Amino acid sequence: MKFAAILAAVAAFATPAFAETDRAADIAVLTDIKVNEWRRIYAELDAEALDAFLLDDFAVISPVGVVSTKAEEIAYLKSTPPDASPSDFLYTIKDILFQADDVAVIFGHGDSTRQTEDGAPCHHVYWSSNTLVKVEGRWRALFSHVSDASCTPIEE
Repeated sequence: MKFAAILAAVAAFATPAFAETDRAADIAVLTDIKVNEWRRIYAELDAEALDAFLLDDFAVISPVGVVSTKAEEIAYLKSTPPDASPSDFLYTIKDILFQADDVAVIFGHGDSTRQTEDGAPCHHVYWSSNTLVKVEGRWRALFSHVSDASCTPIEE
């Protein structure tokens, strides 16, 4: 009987603190947010939508290690010239990891065609991870980290 009690205690301890629920709905929503909605916000320079999407404590780390706040990210978006977003941008999700019922980390890479500083076309790619928190039933961004950004010239 003691062995069964110990086994039950170990099983209870090993069980995550959050419920193992069907994640299909959350995965669908998070995928749409990362692949479509986040892109739309930046493509349309929609500072109001970005303000509503980012949590007040939002921070992002750039590929060169610069940390920016929510206010700085919104100011950046407002200062971006129209048509600055590449039309062929594609974000590929590699995985979505749930840390709790209301915390998810999405990671993957973005790809697009851009221009180098001298105006030559290049293939731009970066990796990112994004932490989203479900607040009052809505997934919102808390943290982003971008790394390994490069723009490889395209031979014409």
